[in-house]
Amino acid sequence: MDWLKGLNPEQQKAVKHNFGPLLILAGAGSGKTTVLVSRTGRMISERVAKAPEICVLTFTNKAARELKHRVGQKLGGAGEGLWAGTFHSFGLQILRRFHKHAGLSPYFGIVDQTDCNAVLKELIKDIKITSKDKFDIDKILTMINDKRTGVAPVHEGQDEYHEVVEVLAPKFAKRLEHLGVVDFEGLLIKPLQLFKEHPEILEKVQNQFSQVMVDEFQDTNRIQMDLIQQIVRTHKNITVVGDDDQSIYGWRGAEVKNILNFPHENKNCEVIKLERNYRSSGEILAVANAAISKNKNRHGKVLKAEAAQTTGDLPEVFILEREEDECEFVVSEILHWQREGFKLKDFAVLYRSNTQGGLIEGSLRRAGIAYNISGGTSIFDRKEIKDIMAYLKQSFAPNEVSLRRIINVPSRGIGDTTIEKLTEFSQKRRVSFLDACRLWKDAEIPDKTGEAIEDLLGFIEWLPKHLLDFPVGSSPGAKLVEMFDQLGYKEYVYASAADPAGAEKKWMVVEILGRILDAYLGRRAYEVEYIKSFVDSMMLRDDLNDEEEDKNKVQLMTLHASKGLEFPIVILAGIEEDLLPHKNLGSDIDEERRLFYVGVTRAKKRLIMSRCQQRKKNGVVRPSVPSRFLLEIPTELYKEYPLGARPVSGQAREDLVSSFLSKLDSKINK
Repeated sequence: MDWLKGLNPEQQKAVKHNFGPLLILAGAGSGKTTVLVSRTGRMISERVAKAPEICVLTFTNKAARELKHRVGQKLGGAGEGLWAGTFHSFGLQILRRFHKHAGLSPYFGIVDQTDCNAVLKELIKDIKITSKDKFDIDKILTMINDKRTGVAPVHEGQDEYHEVVEVLAPKFAKRLEHLGVVDFEGLLIKPLQLFKEHPEILEKVQNQFSQVMVDEFQDTNRIQMDLIQQIVRTHKNITVVGDDDQSIYGWRGAEVKNILNFPHENKNCEVIKLERNYRSSGEILAVANAAISKNKNRHGKVLKAEAAQTTGDLPEVFILEREEDECEFVVSEILHWQREGFKLKDFAVLYRSNTQGGLIEGSLRRAGIAYNISGGTSIFDRKEIKDIMAYLKQSFAPNEVSLRRIINVPSRGIGDTTIEKLTEFSQKRRVSFLDACRLWKDAEIPDKTGEAIEDLLGFIEWLPKHLLDFPVGSSPGAKLVEMFDQLGYKEYVYASAADPAGAEKKWMVVEILGRILDAYLGRRAYEVEYIKSFVDSMMLRDDLNDEEEDKNKVQLMTLHASKGLEFPIVILAGIEEDLLPHKNLGSDIDEERRLFYVGVTRAKKRLIMSRCQQRKKNGVVRPSVPSRFLLEIPTELYKEYPLGARPVSGQAREDLVSSFLSKLDSKINK
């Protein structure tokens, strides 16, 4: 099998590497996925390592699936057993395998941020502090996680938030342990604790994976780095692929120093630069290179246009008066390029702040232009999905968090008084909340309420097997929807909606979950074990189908959400100081510049940038100035239109005049 076919010399060199540390500096659009696939496949086919001995850590499940699929297509059975997935999936696999050593049940549950917030709300009630209501639970959870992962900054003085976190952090860890659940942070923290406390388990994992590869290495944080170092400590066969110029997640803990220091911290590390860009025109890359060159702390790298070469079309900068004009400009640009033969899905409108997106969305809606907003609320953050997932979690991995969520959803007459009684009983008897529910008679719960609790527990126990008990021509997903309809959940959803149309939309979310379940099971055998793995996967946002993927719509998204994507035409809106770099969020100027660079390098054929001369800030219209990133680019690399429009000439001008006169005539004749 020729794994080097069609690759350029630098890509070939990376694919042929076998042992020891390797840093592949993969510039935007330089074909890094092809390199990862080819290197993995070649190692297996040339028996450098068997498929199960290779571990590829990615940042999205989609990237892991694509890699496994492409390797499997060429290798067939020889590619089976290759491990590829996210850091969280890796942590979950380790904890499932060694659950006893980690002090977990084999069916431990995974809790998300909403569940963690619910736990903290309960814990904060028991703390003797005044004005508990003023605390932001999201902020407390973030601070606790920073403390757990070792990224919390050291504070000289202690404010009230730090005092609360000091008290809550150990209680929170204890509570999760007591509930038999692991949160997302725990999926990384607990494996490291396991390796430290049980060196024999670490040795097993090191022996299992003789080759480790990490994609998007510039996005790794401190704890992920620790995990990688532990696994490869004995053999140092570690290949990392990334681009320091696209490190844009410092605000959520990613440390660009991991990729900057990698060659110095790994003896005999080979560094290969992939600088040939197969995505953008030479003119677009000239702007990208000029912008990023201003960052001093980086691996020197210059992107060269390979596929498109030069088109003669310089990137454009349009200066508008106000943000309302900018929104109308976005609409007119889309309509203009549509007339030139581009489709709606060829456009991406990128911006630094979500508030910009809201205004642009309004203009697109008024113009009747179909659009999709990426990076918005996930379907898995919808109440309906969380409710049904809580039922599924409770049936496989009973825990107090999910049980409390569903105990009276849909309404079954189990009110706050009953829940308080059960909580007191569980504390008094030192039993779990679930056991307290089972012992409702001893807890002196009225018969009618106790029977409702029994019905709920019966439904939960009955759920997994009955999901697979469906008639010919139906499916587990359809059965799921039917069961929750019979439970009264549909009636509950309709009763909670403001109008029938809203109710239908809410119920449709449940039907979509049914479709996701069927898509996940696919050709797998219909067994309870696979329903259990579905619950795990959904908690990790795994194996989701993008409903919007094939639709012909303009894509609206923040610059952060655009990473990894590409579009024929990119409109970068609001290239102004205080927006990019952002006044409040952009304390790291180098990272803000990298964010601008990411936006520019999404464009394949056309790059259109806009800025306003004034913009409303905190309800007051204030003057705006161009972003420093724009001022750093030589003016000969782009065309600027101070009047906010391209000059019109020839036939186009005659058509405009003719159109204007005919509109004028029709108004006069009215």
